[in-house]
Amino acid sequence: MRINVHPSSIIRPTEDLFGLFFEDLNHAADGGLYAELLINRDFSFDPVDRQGYHSLMGWAPLGQADMRVDTEDTPCPGNPNVLHVRAAKHAGIINLGFGAGICLKKGVEARLTLLARGKDAPCLKVKLGDAEGEIRLTDTFEKHTLCLKPSGLENGRLEIMLPSGGSFDLAFASLMPGDTWKGRENGLRKDLVEALYEMHPRFLRFPGGCLTHDGQLDPYARDGIYNWKLTTGPVENRPGRRNNWGYHQSMGLGFYEYFLLCEDLGCEPLPVLNGGLDPHHLRFAEGELLDRYIQDALDLIDFARGGTDTEWGRVRAEMGHPKPFGLTYLAIGNEEIHEQFHEHMAKFAEAIRKKAPDIRLIGSAGPVCAGGPFDMGWAYARKQGLELVDEHYYQAPEWFYANMDRYSRYPAEGPKVFLGEYASWGNTMGNALAEAAFMTEMEKTQSVGLACYAPLFCHVRYTNWQPDMIYFDEKRMCKTVNYHVQRMFMRNLGDAEVALDIGDKGKAEETVLPLGGRIQILADDTEMEIRDLTLDGKKTEDFSLMPEESREIGKAENDFTLSCTVVRKSGKKGLRIRFGYMDSKNFCQWTLGGWQNSDNAFEMVTGGRNSCLIQNNFSLEDQVAYRLCLKVVGRRLMGYVDDVLVCDIPVLPVIRENLYAAASVAQDGTLYLKAVNVLERAAEAEISIPGYRFSEGEVLEGPEDAENSLDHPECVVPHPAAWDGQGAYTFAPHSVTVLRFAKNG
Repeated sequence: MRINVHPSSIIRPTEDLFGLFFEDLNHAADGGLYAELLINRDFSFDPVDRQGYHSLMGWAPLGQADMRVDTEDTPCPGNPNVLHVRAAKHAGIINLGFGAGICLKKGVEARLTLLARGKDAPCLKVKLGDAEGEIRLTDTFEKHTLCLKPSGLENGRLEIMLPSGGSFDLAFASLMPGDTWKGRENGLRKDLVEALYEMHPRFLRFPGGCLTHDGQLDPYARDGIYNWKLTTGPVENRPGRRNNWGYHQSMGLGFYEYFLLCEDLGCEPLPVLNGGLDPHHLRFAEGELLDRYIQDALDLIDFARGGTDTEWGRVRAEMGHPKPFGLTYLAIGNEEIHEQFHEHMAKFAEAIRKKAPDIRLIGSAGPVCAGGPFDMGWAYARKQGLELVDEHYYQAPEWFYANMDRYSRYPAEGPKVFLGEYASWGNTMGNALAEAAFMTEMEKTQSVGLACYAPLFCHVRYTNWQPDMIYFDEKRMCKTVNYHVQRMFMRNLGDAEVALDIGDKGKAEETVLPLGGRIQILADDTEMEIRDLTLDGKKTEDFSLMPEESREIGKAENDFTLSCTVVRKSGKKGLRIRFGYMDSKNFCQWTLGGWQNSDNAFEMVTGGRNSCLIQNNFSLEDQVAYRLCLKVVGRRLMGYVDDVLVCDIPVLPVIRENLYAAASVAQDGTLYLKAVNVLERAAEAEISIPGYRFSEGEVLEGPEDAENSLDHPECVVPHPAAWDGQGAYTFAPHSVTVLRFAKNG
């Protein structure tokens, strides 16, 4: 094999190609990146956030003490709840912290802040592990700060006691470790930020995906749409909110902190704003309410890049940053597939371009890789002249190998792709290899402008979504194999992609996934009646399915036709027709009435991992007869409802090349060659780069099932490449390699 790199043949500028995606799910913010150690610090937990929550969550009496919360005489209008405590001598209250409790490394100082007043209790005694201190109160609310330095603390708690008994009121309590990132008072957890800093990302997408578009349309309602304006100002006055992932968010990590983090990381901020709708509940803003959402976007531009003579530039300055942060990218919407959103987007675009024509606007193509809504998103983006379109998909590794040339088929003109969320359903070396190979192809195509992997963080005690890039608990962190791949690509991305070719590459490994086999029909949460079912002309008796029940109806070869009439008798969703069924982890599926009874889709499950091949809009109604027809012809899947073709997609073969590679050149003359060997055998290659000499390299390698964990965080980590630049280079089996070259002379 021979790799020929052509440094003078520029394919494209890389610009801000690879970045990060942060969403406050899995307690990624409170209890995670946001360094606050106290849970429910402002007594604002509420049943609206999650059933069973209440204002005293995380707090408990210590000894003989009574606690109650009300909103009278509050010093914080944004967070009006005040805790009233009456206790006997040496009694008081405790805070249990997140997860397993408060954790501080040996010798690390913690800073306690209380917004409190004493009625008949002039003194509070505070204890954190073996560290103690006192706070003197007055009869008016004042902010008190106390530094505590325990000798070590694991699974601890904060104790606030009244030595002499009596009563006091508490409006806000915060405990921050003294070793936050850059020592900031309203700080971030240092080890987690350091992991991001090591990556050298080009951008950071925030504050999330689904986080931004679920809730009441009134953004000031407790369970309203995420409102960036409520995340600014003093932390004690930021209203606690319902997080749509099923917990409470304090907003201590807000838009000011996100912009500050981007500045620290040296990357572009990429905020995501709501487009005036809640697609989960089909709520759409109109008129003055929609104008409010558009104005919020315009005000964010002032917050990010306006002078201190603007209203929101002044807010930024008052928070400690008179100099503008800057703003190049702005995304409106997340996974939106409704025509109303695109109508809204046109109004957003008109207003934003009038105010800041240089901002690169990002539209949405929905949550899957193909289908009618996906095509509609791209069509509207081209019509509106958007700079980028946000695609999202989570697929099995096999899908990535089958679609390596996906973006080479996109038109060179028009909006670029922003691959805002992607992953291959896992954190093993095998998953990371598929993603790395796909990244080499993204580097080489001009159609991809930006790309960021699945969500960044997951607190292992609060898991909403997987896969994620970094897992953590109160004291430990695990960088996944996927993290190491992303870091290697980000740190070794030049300013311009250059051409390369691979000679004598050898034959690729090709797998054709079977479409024939056993066939089943399954009801979701529905009662279904199945009539007139025929498989290749052979009729089956009518039958009914109760919720979650399934029926095997036969077996077919690769080419077959199945037709039937279905009636939903009750329920909220629909049914699934499984075919090519090998076992419970390997089959194809046609879903009708999926995800809130709103779509129909062809899916392929391989090794227990799902790939959605195409998705279109479709809903089932009760007591209505639908005539369904599924045709498999060659490698083509076709689904008809009442003789109308509603889903049509080919199933591509899974092709694993002997080597995937990409090369880029930096302004300082460094040339980066990235190569991914996804096979079990080594690949030896002569490397030719005229005018360059080898300087150093690193390799990530391991068995396909290898996976890092909190208990074994370094199962697979990069190591230096063992090569002196002489002779052929051997790419190890199952490896990701970066080789760096310096210009001669």
